[in-house]
Amino acid sequence: MQSRIDTALDTPNVARLWWRLAPAISAGLYPSLSQALSQLLIAAHGSSSPDGWALWGGVAGSLLLAFAVMAVSFSVAQKAKGADSADFHARCIAHLAFATPSLFVGFGNSAGVLHLPAIVSIGWPVFWAALTVFLLGPRGIPLRPLRIDAAGYRRLGIAHGISASAILILFIAPHLANHSAGIFSGMAHLDFMKRARLEYRNEIVEPLLLVLILFQVASGVTLIQRRLRMAGDFTGTLQTMTGAYAGIYLLAHLIAVFGARYHGTDTDWNWLTNHDRSMLSNLAGLRLIGHYWFGPVAILTHLGCGLRLVLRQHGWATRAADMAPRAAMALGGALSTVILLGLLGVRA
Repeated sequence: MQSRIDTALDTPNVARLWWRLAPAISAGLYPSLSQALSQLLIAAHGSSSPDGWALWGGVAGSLLLAFAVMAVSFSVAQKAKGADSADFHARCIAHLAFATPSLFVGFGNSAGVLHLPAIVSIGWPVFWAALTVFLLGPRGIPLRPLRIDAAGYRRLGIAHGISASAILILFIAPHLANHSAGIFSGMAHLDFMKRARLEYRNEIVEPLLLVLILFQVASGVTLIQRRLRMAGDFTGTLQTMTGAYAGIYLLAHLIAVFGARYHGTDTDWNWLTNHDRSMLSNLAGLRLIGHYWFGPVAILTHLGCGLRLVLRQHGWATRAADMAPRAAMALGGALSTVILLGLLGVRA
């Protein structure tokens, strides 16, 4: 392996190689940079209390840090053509890195459920180091042929869209509305939650939702594999990357919720906000900022990209259809901001 690495670094394409490595490197450094931001704010503020300018500086810094990792990943995924194995693998890893804010929280949630803190402190850097070494491996390995033909992918895509619509109606829409109610008061959130849970925690609906979400993730992985073999435009890359983010975000959310419920904790507003004080108990928890803000944006943007394809297939003009992901992203940004402000204790 060392000789392969040396050979790769001796080639004239060294700049391209480092460009491919950028998402994995930036994702691997993300926790350290987030921790450094926390320590800097604590030192300047003189306290770990998340209040005043330190809180909002931490919010802005966390969002900028998360966005930087995602922007690097998006750039690599869009520019790589995916025609050979090197580009394909680079795009796959870039998609994982794009979801870094929620993937890192998912690592932490898994560590909490399994009572293995090493999953975060050791597992995260080892994971990205392994992917980096993989990208430095041999070149020219032919891609495996796809197991599903074009007609099969079309049918799977339709099923994926139907499943997404069901999840949106049964869970995502009421869940986002529920969290948005927190901007008014914790009691408003709890009152809404009690009514909403009658629907999505129904003994029939909840298992159905879990099956739909798992199908959504599994079918999404299959669909993305095909798309990553082809050069993508901006919107196409946006669709696959936000899809990857949405899947990881939902899995991280499920791990946290079912882990807490397994230990007898009700995952309500008080669990989430430290009894209606704030989601952040101290400035060391800034990793949650990017997770909670970018998650809804990714989900709604992905839905908007899917709607764009449907509109194009039904004869809509390109310019009109392209408004769908833009409007969805704007709505996601607005909802995420309202939700995050409520989680941080701001009230309308």
